[in-house]
Amino acid sequence: MKTLICYFSGTGNTKKIVDLYKKAFEENNCDVTLYKIESKKFEYDIKNYDFVGIAYPIHAFNAPEMIVDFAKSLPKQNIKQKYFIIKTSGEPLKLNNISSIKTKKILKKKNMILTNEYHYVMPYNIIFRHSDEMAYKMFETAKKLVPIDCNEIINHIPAKINNFFMGSFLAWIFRIEYWGAKFNGKKYKVNDKCVHCNKCVNSCPTNNIKIENGKFIFGKKCIMCMRCSFMCPTNAIKIGWFEKWKVNGEYNFKKPENEENDKHKNFCKKAYEKYFNVCNEKISKN
Repeated sequence: MKTLICYFSGTGNTKKIVDLYKKAFEENNCDVTLYKIESKKFEYDIKNYDFVGIAYPIHAFNAPEMIVDFAKSLPKQNIKQKYFIIKTSGEPLKLNNISSIKTKKILKKKNMILTNEYHYVMPYNIIFRHSDEMAYKMFETAKKLVPIDCNEIINHIPAKINNFFMGSFLAWIFRIEYWGAKFNGKKYKVNDKCVHCNKCVNSCPTNNIKIENGKFIFGKKCIMCMRCSFMCPTNAIKIGWFEKWKVNGEYNFKKPENEENDKHKNFCKKAYEKYFNVCNEKISKN
């Protein structure tokens, strides 16, 4: 059996989940191809794959614009093609349910039918920095869940995430982020902490950052994936209106040796508790 997973990952959380899926599919004797959506032209024939997945981080309760554009670029299939969705976000709010609405509508017109959809909570790369304990808990939970979810896909057991009343309308409103990201992206600046490693220039998924006459220029193609500011080794990038929400530096996803003072422990507390309870119940049953 053959599996194709097309993914976009801003700062690595979604890629970590995709890698878990790759391992789970391979343990079930599937050949796995990973396609990084921001890279070269898509040259795969979907009908040649038994399982097709699309994976992304949720941006403002929507799929990133890059995912929507990718869905639009796919050719219409001659026969119905089943696919699954993997998505990640920093909080387990019900609003995240609506993130795939536009993508699903586009793919339905391409004769593609969604069978399974999964949402994994991973630590923020904007708003605030999750504690190391919480990041560890999130990823350890995903490690246990993904093999179970992968088996559902392989065994043709559907798993859907339901929309809710006014969800489509809210998703439409939140898509103002597509425009807002471009506008705010032009306000990004590089301060004197910069060591000119050019990591931001070379890794930007939309090639939005250039250097002209020694000066960094941020263009109109920003999607606020946060890769440049999150990955900057010297924390030298200011992110416009959202500077106070900036998170810099990768998570290590290791269990901390000492107890931490988590100043955000009450943020969406009930939603996180419900998420982990539901996950642990599914894990214990399997």
